[in-house]
Amino acid sequence: MAISLDRSMRWFPWLLLLLIAVVGWLPGDVISQLDPIGSLPAGGDKVLHAVGFLLLALSFRGWRGLSAPTSRWLPGAVAILVLFALIHESLQQLVPGRSRDGADLVADLVGATGGIVIGLILFPGGRSSDSR
Repeated sequence: MAISLDRSMRWFPWLLLLLIAVVGWLPGDVISQLDPIGSLPAGGDKVLHAVGFLLLALSFRGWRGLSAPTSRWLPGAVAILVLFALIHESLQQLVPGRSRDGADLVADLVGATGGIVIGLILFPGGRSSDSR
């Protein structure tokens, strides 16, 4: 039995959210081992935050189905993304070698906004009157 792309897209944002949460809980020394030569320029982690949340937000476009009207997926996606960004960044202070950083939170929210805009452009969805 084949699984439809539309149906499998509904789980994808939750898997990405879990992946980002796991990476957020990695201690600072583990993170530094992932980049042993220090190849990221100063502030480069902000780009990684923005790209990660851009992809996460874009994945939420398929959360309720690619043809779902904006009113069916966007409010929930925005609430989840903002809440997750706040929690994710706030809990960083509990992880050894990590700290809370307002600039990371801003990068998360900028990335999420970009992902939502791209999702709206690429997959505008149906009208609200078309939904069940």
